[in-house]
This record gives sequence, C-alpha cells and structure tokens, in this order.
Amino acid sequence: MATLLDMLDDFNDDRSEGERARDAAFDLFRQHRPALVRRLQRAFLLHLLDHGPSTSDALRALVAIPPGVDPRVVGYAVRTLSFDYGLTRRVESTKTRRKVAHARDVQVWVAPDAVKVRGWLHAHPDYAGASNLRPPTEPDTAADPFAA
Repeated sequence: MATLLDMLDDFNDDRSEGERARDAAFDLFRQHRPALVRRLQRAFLLHLLDHGPSTSDALRALVAIPPGVDPRVVGYAVRTLSFDYGLTRRVESTKTRRKVAHARDVQVWVAPDAVKVRGWLHAHPDYAGASNLRPPTEPDTAADPFAA
C-alpha cells in the first residue's frame, strides 16, 4: 500500500535539480556582473577582517546594488567566498534586520584565516573602472537576465 510519503519521493527525489538551477543562475551572475561580484566579495572580506562575524545585511549596506540588478547577487558573492575560495565559513544563523527580507534566516560568516583573505584580496583587485559596475556603452538591458 502506497502512502503519501512514498509519493513525495517522486517530487523530491534529491536536491540536484535545485542545485543545478542555482548553479545556472550563478553562472549568469559570473558572466554578466563580474565587476559587481568582485566589489561585493572584496567589501565583505574587508568588513569581516575589520569587524569580525557578520551577515550579508552588512554587505547590503556597504555596496549599493545598481537599479535593475537582481539583489540575489549579494548572496552569490558571499556564498562563493566560502564554497569556491574557502575564505569564509558559516558559524550560525540569525534573523535578518532588513525589513524587506521579513526576518528570514541569514547566515553569519567569519573569515578564519586573515592571511589567506589578505592574499586573495591582493590577488583579486577591483576591476579597473568598475565605479559604474556596467560600462556606459552597454545600455541595452534586454539581454541582461538580471535586469528588472
């Protein structure tokens, strides 16, 4: 006799589908917003070095996200520091203080190896001329999957 729980396996056979979708979105951030991602990563690492454990809430206050850019780029930038570069580590969860995020859980991150972080910062400077984070010669946002 089949139960409802048996049927759930068909819908949630594993996390790989969700992970593939997330990774595809991450590839788009990598391709379309490299200067912004780098600026976010550098700002977060510098913040962790100066202030200790923190959430992405601090990063949202430090770096303005240009109009029309998907704000989830912040999560991508923070996550890659841990999973791609091994520079940060999650230590706990807390509730966000940003009203628009409705008190959802966010991760608290630390940079356990300051020497490694400083080495990465030295090897990964801000992109030259990244003040606008998108060259003014590219006003067409139709091809940008993160345009509003």
